[in-house]
Amino acid sequence: MSNIFNNYNLSNEEIEKIIKDFRQDIKRASKINGKIDEDCEQKIMIAIYQKLSRNRKK
Repeated sequence: MSNIFNNYNLSNEEIEKIIKDFRQDIKRASKINGKIDEDCEQKIMIAIYQKLSRNRKK
C-alpha cells in the first residue's frame, strides 16, 4: 500500500532539475553555525536523489 505514494518514475534529468530548483533551500538547511557545510549540503542532495530514484525500474 505504501508503494502508491512512492511511484515517482522520474528520470535523472528531472531529479537534477528538482535539486537545482531547491538549491537555496538545501543551502539554508545545510548551515551549521551560520556557515554552509558543503558535506551536509552534498548529503542532503544525495538523500533527495536516492529517495526520488527509489523503486525505479532497472
